[in-house]
Amino acid sequence: MSKKLFILLLAAGIAVIFTASGIQAGTDVEDVITMKSELLDAKRRKGPDSKRPYKLVKFTHKKHHEEYNISCGDCHHDEDGAPLEDLKAGDDVQKCGACHTRTRAKKEDKTFQGRYKSRPIDIMHLESAIHENCVGCHKEKGLKDISRCSGCHEKM
Repeated sequence: MSKKLFILLLAAGIAVIFTASGIQAGTDVEDVITMKSELLDAKRRKGPDSKRPYKLVKFTHKKHHEEYNISCGDCHHDEDGAPLEDLKAGDDVQKCGACHTRTRAKKEDKTFQGRYKSRPIDIMHLESAIHENCVGCHKEKGLKDISRCSGCHEKM
């Protein structure tokens, strides 16, 4: 066997091993997730929002999935808002802020009719998207009323 062929096969074998281990590893899902974002953190430190008397939400990811039997697709969706039905624990997913990038809602662009708000909201506004997803789901499933800030956020 030539030296070039041996090196090529060795490189291919190493690439396969790294790819397989990357696929196997997926994303570690924490049991409790602090709903934070660089976008929201910057907003909280500036302006009037920094005076909010509430902490960031500690979302009980494991409890929602295992005890409440909420599927991954109930929260995680594609760019059209359709649930990611085939998603399972450990799969790579984007955080909300990857697509919902606005830190302030645009009055002229409130085109999404919310599940829990009776008026259209700016779904690309990160906080609106998170609140819509969580509060809307709770209302649809008849779960604990979390429509008040203190339903999810602890007081500081």
